[in-house]
Amino acid sequence: MSNYLAKIRKPLTIREAIETDTTAIRDIVNSIAAEKYYVVPEHSREDWDETIIDIKSNKGLIIVAQVNANIVGMATLARGRLEKNKHTAQLGIVILKKFRGLGIGIAMMDYLIEWTRKQEGLEKISLTVFSTNKPAINLYQKFGFKIEGKYVDDIIMGKFLT
Repeated sequence: MSNYLAKIRKPLTIREAIETDTTAIRDIVNSIAAEKYYVVPEHSREDWDETIIDIKSNKGLIIVAQVNANIVGMATLARGRLEKNKHTAQLGIVILKKFRGLGIGIAMMDYLIEWTRKQEGLEKISLTVFSTNKPAINLYQKFGFKIEGKYVDDIIMGKFLT
């Protein structure tokens, strides 16, 4: 567990998630999914208690950002499960809208990067981010992430027949 004082001028705790955090995690993911801008799913998965156990049992990490007693963000590092990709981890991070831009993402990334340095066999962190999410891209670049590829957006076309 690490304590930070973010720009919000309130105590911020970054810690590993536990099974009792599942409702708060689900609510955060649902809140961000409802924005229809930052994450692809339309709603959170329901099995976060199992997901926490699964990620941890596969040598991954799931953390929460807590301001006072409220969980305001969460992040996952899910390790590859196959021999050919177990040296990688996929990063995902979400923060409630009213807590963005306050240094919480930086604190979470500090925690995650420090944790990864202690992990035997972990060589690479990968992530995907929407090209429109400039604050997240800037955060990742600040921590040394490089753009490795970009997908071309699809153009969807239609014709109404009257």
